[in-house]
Amino acid sequence: MKQNNLYGNQIAIELPVKVGKENNAYIQSFNCGNEVMNEYLKYQAEDDAQAVTFILIDQTARAIIGYYSLSCSGFIVESMGHFTIYPAVEIKMFAIDERYQHLPYSAEKEDGTFSDYIFRFVISKIYEFTEEICGADKVILYAVPKAKNFYEKNGFTVFPPFMLQSESRFLEGCIPCIWIYKNKQQKPPFEQSERGFVFIKRKRNFSLPYLHR
Repeated sequence: MKQNNLYGNQIAIELPVKVGKENNAYIQSFNCGNEVMNEYLKYQAEDDAQAVTFILIDQTARAIIGYYSLSCSGFIVESMGHFTIYPAVEIKMFAIDERYQHLPYSAEKEDGTFSDYIFRFVISKIYEFTEEICGADKVILYAVPKAKNFYEKNGFTVFPPFMLQSESRFLEGCIPCIWIYKNKQQKPPFEQSERGFVFIKRKRNFSLPYLHR
C-alpha cells in the first residue's frame, strides 16, 4: 500500500510499544527493503535477550512505520597500551518501512525527512532513559553503508582509530558510529516542553505533539 500523506507531520503515531505476539499482524507486513532487518523484527526481536525492540504504528493506516532496538553496550578506547571501557546505549536496529521512507517531514526543506524525525524521537527516549534510570552519555550504532550519510546528518560520527569496534560477525561490513550527546559544555539535544520533547539541534524545533496514547 502506497503512503498517501504528503508530509510526515500529517501522520498520527501511537506511542511505541514493545514487540510481541499481540502485534504480529503488523509485524509480518513490515518491509524496510533490507531483508536482515525484516527478518530480525519478524523472527528474532521478541526473543533477543540483549535488546528490547519497540514498534511505531501509524494510527490511521494501522501499519508499522518503523522499529528500533536498544541495548546496553559500551566501547573500548585504546591509549598508549591502556584500554578503557566506556558505557553507552546501542541502537542495535533502526528501520523505517519503505512506505514512509524519503517522506518529507513538512513543506519546509530544512525540517528534513520523516525518518529524521522518528530517529530523533528514538534519541529522545534514550536521553530520557540515561537521565532517569541508567547513566550513559554516548550512543553507538553500526550503520549499514547505505545509511551512513543518514546517521552523520543526524549528529553521529564514525569511530576514530583509537576506539575499538565490535568484532561480531553479525556486524560484518557495518560502520561503527558514535554520538556523544551531553557533557558539561554542551546542552542536551532536546528539552521537555508542554508539547513534548523539542529537538534543539537545528534552527527549527521538532516537537512530538502527534504521538498518541
